Amino acid sequence: MAGPSGPVGAAAKLERFQSVLFDFDKSNIRASEAGKIDSIRAWATANPGFDFVLNGNTDPRGTSGYNKKLSDRRATTVRDAMVQGGVEGGRIRSFALGEEAPVCNEKTEACYQDDRRVDVYTVPR
Repeated sequence: MAGPSGPVGAAAKLERFQSVLFDFDKSNIRASEAGKIDSIRAWATANPGFDFVLNGNTDPRGTSGYNKKLSDRRATTVRDAMVQGGVEGGRIRSFALGEEAPVCNEKTEACYQDDRRVDVYTVPR
């Protein structure tokens, strides 16, 4: 027997919550981004009916294989910080996108910075 249907429309989709930015070729959370991690953890605590999806990204410099691994390390870093702050690991899924999902296609440092990120999404349980 089927259970009750889930949410429909906007309530059923991922919602972008926050993006955590990273330095070139780094996967540690820099001091300027620590407040974002704190706000994610606080929101998670106040909203236990939501799970999280973390999409790790890189700028296009580097090989595809290297960028996949770097984006995975970035997503893992954000996940670990969330778990250390009390968010249950079972509420978090992470993906390594490498350079596959750019938000900017110009070859400038400002554009590269926008692509060096972990996008944090919320989704209702």
